[in-house]
Parts: sequence; structure tokens; C-alpha cells
Amino acid sequence: MWELTACSLTEAGPLHNACAAWGRGLPDRICRVGTRPAVPGMASPLPHRLTAHVTGGVYTPHTMSHPNLLREAVDILMPHVGGGTAEREALLSLAFYGVPGLAYGFEVAGKPQVFAVNCLKTLFDYGYLPPGAGATADGAPCHAVAALLGVLEVGVEGQTRIARLVANIEAREPSPRKVEIGYLEWLREQYLLNMAQYTPLALRAQVPAVAPAAEARLRPVIASPALALLRAGVGEVAEPARQAEPETFEDIGDALGAVARPLPGAARRRHAVLLGEPGAGKSTTLLKLADGLIDAAIADSAAPLPLYVRLGRWTDDRPLERFMADELGPLGGHLSSLLASLRGVLLLDGLNEMPAALRGEKAKAIRDALLEGHPERMAVVTCRTLDYGALDLGVDRIEIREMDPPRIKAFIDNHLAPAGRDGADLFWTLAGGEAVYDAWLAWQRAGATLEQFWTAADVPTADPDVFHETTGNQDKAWRDAVHGQRSLMALASNPFMLTMLIAVYLDTGRVPENRGDLMRRFVRVLLAREGLLERVSDTEWGPPTPEGHGVLAALGDLAWAMQARQVEVVEDERGAMPEAPIDTVAHLLSAEQRHRAASASLLVVGEYVRFVHHLLHEHFVALRMRERLPAPIGDGTLAAAELWPPERWWERTGWEEAAIQLAGLYADDCSPVLRWVAAANPEVAAQCVLRGGARVADATLEALRDAWIPRLTDTGGDPMPEARAAVGRALGMLTLNDLPLDNRPGVSVVWDSRTGRRIPDIAWVEVPEGPFIFQNGEQLWLPAFSIARYPVTCAQFQAFVDDPGGYADDRWWEGLAERPAAPAEAAWPIANHPREGVAWFEAVAFCRWLSDALGYEVRLPTEREWEKAARGTDGREYPWGDGYVEGRANIDETDRFGLWSQLNGFVKGRHFVGQTNAAGIYPDGATPSGICDLSGNVWEWTATGHGSEHDEEPEHVDRMSGRVVRGGSWLSPSDSASAAFRDWSFPDSHDNNVGVRLAVSALISVSR
Repeated sequence: MWELTACSLTEAGPLHNACAAWGRGLPDRICRVGTRPAVPGMASPLPHRLTAHVTGGVYTPHTMSHPNLLREAVDILMPHVGGGTAEREALLSLAFYGVPGLAYGFEVAGKPQVFAVNCLKTLFDYGYLPPGAGATADGAPCHAVAALLGVLEVGVEGQTRIARLVANIEAREPSPRKVEIGYLEWLREQYLLNMAQYTPLALRAQVPAVAPAAEARLRPVIASPALALLRAGVGEVAEPARQAEPETFEDIGDALGAVARPLPGAARRRHAVLLGEPGAGKSTTLLKLADGLIDAAIADSAAPLPLYVRLGRWTDDRPLERFMADELGPLGGHLSSLLASLRGVLLLDGLNEMPAALRGEKAKAIRDALLEGHPERMAVVTCRTLDYGALDLGVDRIEIREMDPPRIKAFIDNHLAPAGRDGADLFWTLAGGEAVYDAWLAWQRAGATLEQFWTAADVPTADPDVFHETTGNQDKAWRDAVHGQRSLMALASNPFMLTMLIAVYLDTGRVPENRGDLMRRFVRVLLAREGLLERVSDTEWGPPTPEGHGVLAALGDLAWAMQARQVEVVEDERGAMPEAPIDTVAHLLSAEQRHRAASASLLVVGEYVRFVHHLLHEHFVALRMRERLPAPIGDGTLAAAELWPPERWWERTGWEEAAIQLAGLYADDCSPVLRWVAAANPEVAAQCVLRGGARVADATLEALRDAWIPRLTDTGGDPMPEARAAVGRALGMLTLNDLPLDNRPGVSVVWDSRTGRRIPDIAWVEVPEGPFIFQNGEQLWLPAFSIARYPVTCAQFQAFVDDPGGYADDRWWEGLAERPAAPAEAAWPIANHPREGVAWFEAVAFCRWLSDALGYEVRLPTEREWEKAARGTDGREYPWGDGYVEGRANIDETDRFGLWSQLNGFVKGRHFVGQTNAAGIYPDGATPSGICDLSGNVWEWTATGHGSEHDEEPEHVDRMSGRVVRGGSWLSPSDSASAAFRDWSFPDSHDNNVGVRLAVSALISVSR
């Protein structure tokens, strides 16, 4: 993983340099490609053509109208086209020799006036020729009408007349370069005026501002969030792609420069998707990238040009390029040329903001039309993280990460300083209060840094020795703050949320506990400033005034109507926030209510109405949800299944964030919300617990577990593996009494009271001695052994990492050829998922540690043992029998590899989850003896060296030679997941599709 540290992004800094590197390889001059081809017989090949009015940096699109100019041009041309078709063809050829579509695309027969009118209409609509095309002396862009009239043989008076006409055309329709500059200045004025306030934070990548209390306005968050860039898989089409190793960067510009750097076996490409949660800074980061490109683009006509497009506005059936051209206004007429010349840098904001029913289709159009087959085209797309799984563009991912505590502190200090306030009080309040601050002082006395305080896995005993400086209570306070699931630091790690926290803190001196409560308090702050709350005293406010009640009710109606698409909804100029035409919502809130809400910084009102931020919108949706919950809380009119339809409940519908805020409104116990949503969408219920920030009763968590665990293997109730996978994620994300909620034997961990540590709970399955069929029909014999029913899960491997006598203990690494400094991060760190990203050497060390903990030898299975467990004694093709059956394994059943897969018979179904799943959710894919996930989910290390004869060669822990892996993975085609398929990997690799399964030599008779 790349930990990108704080940096200043200035014009001459890393962003500017990296963007320049990203754009390297552009031609010295722009390719001679026409803006749009002329269509013979059509008066306007550019429907709804826009031109620009550029005055003092203002960029105002308007529709061109030129009947007087057309008549003047026809009068000039008419005397020169009366000689017949040959004369006209020669004239057109001379004027448009660089644009064959124009030179030879006109109907040249007919009367002179008819030809002149039709020809000039087309040229007016065509606009400017590409640079260097046509009869232009200096290669500068030339309007098509000027190019034609410029080759006429006319006297001085005629030349004066033509010059006057051309000047009038250019006054109404600026040249492409003027349009570009006008667009860039408009973009900066519209979106980038606050970039000087940009707060540099941290970036993490992987590759193969608040007003004083007296001011009521909500300021935009300008921050560079932490990022994680994951390179898309690379490799030959004939085999599943593998992930590249991570690198480290300092900022987003460097990360994008790395995106452009080709990986081995892959073409150079410049595509990335920027992922993050609401308020994490996706749009700001994208606009900062645009800001870094604008100055160079204004100074140099060949420099990359940022093209900022708000995908949320693509709500109709316009073709993609038509929509983008319309969004770019006058510059849209040159979109094709900018893309073909590789000058255009596509900055596409809000992939998830397109209409839910059309997202898949539109995402495919973006992938196919803009990215696929265009590796040199520069493009960055933003999307909410949880929405992206179903919209995967197949490009490198830049994930916005949460701010870490040191950067949270810097953010608070920077924003409270203008108000003359010290940020330390707010920071340590968020961290946990006086007890945590007292613990920090002890760490500080021992010589620890703030970063060490927040990143240490345990209280250090050396470098520095904190252990002997702290008390037991201080250690507990530290663990609760750093490792507690419900710390307010998690809320503050989101830039927008932290901005709200600061605003509420400045006004009330209090810190809300969760995002639902935070938004409730923030709305009260805004209403109080507008006089819409009853004043109790000089420092306290009571309930809303009658007018305030009316405003709140109207805002709830508006939010619900917009969320449910009960009114016409489009997207605002930020490309992320839904808005409605004012005339369609006038019945929901009056003009006075709109004015008061806008004055309170809750709404933006103009021709359209929208909430200031998505989170405010979702807050009012959550309030409406609360009113409609089952009795006795609400009126019982809203069933969760209405928001997440049963036939595809695991797919996101846009109601998720509001449900999470709803849970936060029940700070003492959000059980009512969980009971309402748990059956309809377990994953949303889990997110309510994790991100809602409210407390939840243990009895409620136990009830969720009792309801969800049976669903993991209920192929009748949840026949789609995507549904069971979502239930698995819900279980795997939650804990109860510091242990995973998913406590199935063989999947979880247990508390060893003897040693005071967590140890893996392994379920063993006996494999009796005897013969079996190996590979291509060879008869072999093996003694009895036992193998784990499931692969090693994240919770089980984490027990090894967390144990002070585990991963860090030298004993388990003795003799190994390599010892990593630290384990690689799991791509999907969910407790009940197989732990991927484990190197072979780490797997051996894990076995040694577990052997010591259990009191008997645990090891990796040999390749022969693995195959016997999977194929049985009858030589099955798959663990369940012969022939692949759709939906029985977590593999890629779809046609991701194209025609090659189809011709070779590897396309077997419709399912591709695109990640690991909870262990054991494919009961029909298990062996007759109940061993699960031998096909798919993750490849599994064996003890066998690659190239050895039937695993006769010992494991040779002191060598770097390859090791055999078996079973296929979540991104394998069906043939690779068969029980006899062999593959291998280097023992030090940390692939996100390779995991571990355990074996023991003696029979372990355990009933599971």
C-alpha cells in the first residue's frame, strides 16, 4: 500500500509535474481531425449547436442565429458558382482540401442560389475547421465559411466585404481557441475559486474550511483526502489476471502518473476511478486535478485540457458523446477533436449519481465508448465506493481513505485558528476525552509521536518503551480510543462530517456522537441562526417556532419527493446533488419557506432547488423514514422491502445513507431501525450498526445472528449467491463481545482463557487412508489425514497478527527464506471471508503458531492431499461431481474474457461477485463430506513446490522457488476452479486471490 503523506499541491508542485507527466506523449501539434463531419443533405449536423459569448472570463452558452450573415454570404458566393458542377467541385476542393468530408460531401448540382444557400447553411453549422486544415496560411483554426469565401477571386471591395462578414461571424462564434480559454475561465470561476483554501492531507495508493460561529453560511470542504490506488489486474487473456504489487506516493498527481506507467504485460493506460463515501472529497479532488491543468492549458494550446462533466445530469437517453458535448457547452462542438488528439482529460463526476435503473447501461457505455480500446485517453471518474461494485469500469481504482488522527488534528487546528480557538480541546474530545488525553501525555513522556499513538498495534515495550510509563487504566483508554469500533474519530475522518462537527462545536460547545445526531444538531444550529428556534435563554435554544416547524416539514416533504422521484429530478452543477425545477416543487414548500431555508444554508434556490449537500438531503429523508417506521414509533406505512425490492435486495438503490442516518437518530439504541431493515437488507442493517454511530443492544445482535446464519446456506430462500454473499458480509462486519458475530464452528475464533488470547476455531474433516485418482487417471495411495472444512478466514489470521506471541515472534520464522516486515492489508478485511494477500512464508509461520496454540502439528496440505479431498476416490471433476454447475462456486462465470472463453467452454453462468465471499455460502458446491470452497473464492497454498514430481520434493522453506496453488478463485473461469487444475505462485507474493487451508496428518475426530 502506498501511504501518501501530506504535501502542498501548488502550480509548480507535485500535482502540476505529475499531471504533465500523465499527459506526456501528446503530439507536438494537435491532430488534424474535424470537430464534426458534415452530413450531406442536412442543414445542421450539430443539433442544438451552442456558441460562446466570452466577456471578461464569463462563459455563457447561447444558441446561434445568423440569417443576416447567411444572406450576406450567399450574395458574395452566388456570382462564383454559376458555371456548373465542375466549377463548384474545384472551389470546394480548394477551400477544404484538408477536410475531405466537406470537400466532397455537398450536392453540387442545381441552381446557383439553391447550392449557395445549402452549402453555406452547412458551413455555418459546421463551425471551425481543424487547425491547419483548409486554405489557411498560418495553420490557425479557420471558420468554414471564411475558408470558402477566402478562395474567391474578388477585388478590394469584395475582400473588404468578406473581411467584415468574417469579423461578424467570429464576433458571434469565437474561434476554438477562444472557446477553450472561455471554458477554462468559466470552469475556474464556477468551481475553483476556493482552491486556494485546499487543505493538503494524505494519500494512500496501491499499484501492479469552517467560518466563525457568527457566520451562518456553509463552506465547501476543500481537502485532499487519503487515497488508495489499486491497479486493475494484468495478464494474458488466457488466464485470470493478477494484482500488481503496491507502491507509495505523495499526492494524487503522482498516483495518476503511476496509472499512466505501463505494468509488465499491459499497455500504457491513463484511466482511473476515484472512489469514496459521501463527503469524502471526491469532487474536490477531481476539481483540484482540473485546477492543476488549467494554467498550462491557457498558456499552451497543445497542453491537456480538463473536460469536467457531471454524470448525474445524464438522466435521459441521449448518446454519451452527445450528452458530454451538451454539458461542455460551446466546447462540446470540439469534443471529438479533443478526444482524438488526446488533449481532452475526461473528468467525469458522479458515476453513481446517474438514475439507478440506468446506471449499469450507462456505465457500460462509458466503459465501451470512452475507455475500452483507448488506453492513451486520459480519464478519471468519481463514484461512491459501495455503488461501484455493480458499475465496475475495469480500470485502476483510487479509493479515498479516511483521514487519520494526526491529519484530523491538523484539519481542526487550521479551521479553528481563524476563529481564535484552540483545536486541542475538540480533537481530544473526539478522541475520547480526558482519559485518552491523559494516556497520550504518558505516551508523549515516553518519547512516542502522535502517529505512533494512533497506529501502534499494542502498547510498545521498546522504541519507545511506553508500557512501563502507563497505567492499566491508561492502556484501556488507549485501546478503546484506537481500536474501538464506535470512536468519534471515525466520524471525524470524513472531511464534510468534520466540518459539521466544527460548526456545531463552535455554536454549542458539544460534540455529537454519530452522523444522524450530528446532522440533527447541525440543522438546529442553522435554524437558530435564522431565528427559527424558540429562544430559552441567551445561550440555549428550544424547539422550532411555528414557522420553523413548517420549514422542517416542508424540507422533509421535498427531500422524500426528490429521493422517491415523485417530482422531476435532475442533477446540479456539481454533478452530485439532486435538484428539482422550482415550478415542480412549489406545492411542497412556499416561496417564503424556500427563502427561509436558503437563508439558513439548508437549500440552494434559483431556477432549481436543491439541498446544500447530499448528507443534508439524506438527513431529511431519514426524518421522513422515522415517521413511517412500524408502530409505536411511526405510522407503519413504510416497509423496508419497498426500498430494497426482494428480487434484487442486495443491490444499492440510493436509500442506504438515509437509513444509516436514521439509525444515528436512535443514539441510545438503534434496535428499532435494525428490526425494521434487517430482514429486507442485512447489509444495510450492518452498516447502520457500523456507521450509524448509535448503540445497539447485545440481544439485538444475537437476534440478527440467529436470523442471518441460516440464510448463508439457504439456497431455497436466497437462491442467488449474490444475496447469500451480502448476508455473509453483514455477519462478517459485526462483532459481539469483541468476537465476530459469525460464530460458526470453523469460521470464527474462540477465546482461550488459559492464555488470554483469541485462537482460530478450526473444523476438521477426516479423509480416510486409501487410494485415489490423481491428475490424469494416476492411481495413488495416501495415509489418513484431516483437512479444514473452510479456508483460513480474516478473523483467524488476524488472531495470529494481534497475538504478541504471534506474527511478531521470531520463533515462527526460523529458517524461512523471507520474513515480511508486516502482513499485507486484506483487500476485503471481513471477518468471515477467506484471508487473501497471505504469502506462502506467512502461511507456514501461521501454521507453526497455531500448532503451538493447539498442541498438535498443523500444516499446509500437500498437493496430493488437497486433490484427494477435492476429488474423492472417484476422481470427480469438481468437488460436487462432474461438470460445472452455475452458482456453485465463487468464480467468474461470465464472459469477462470475451470470445476466447466462449470458444473454450469456460463461460458457464451469469454470476460474478467480483470479490471474496463469506466461507461456506455455496453448500451445493461442497464435497460429499462437507468440505467447502475447494472450488473458487481463493486459490489455496499447498506445501508442494512447483515443478516437483507429485509433491515428493519437501517444501524447502529456505528457498524462493514457486509453490503450487489449487482451487481457483473469485476471478477464475470455470476450468481453473476444477479439482484437478494446477497453478503456482512465488512464495513471497501477496495476491488478493490467494489464501490458506490447513491440514493435519493424524485423524481429528470432531463433529461439526
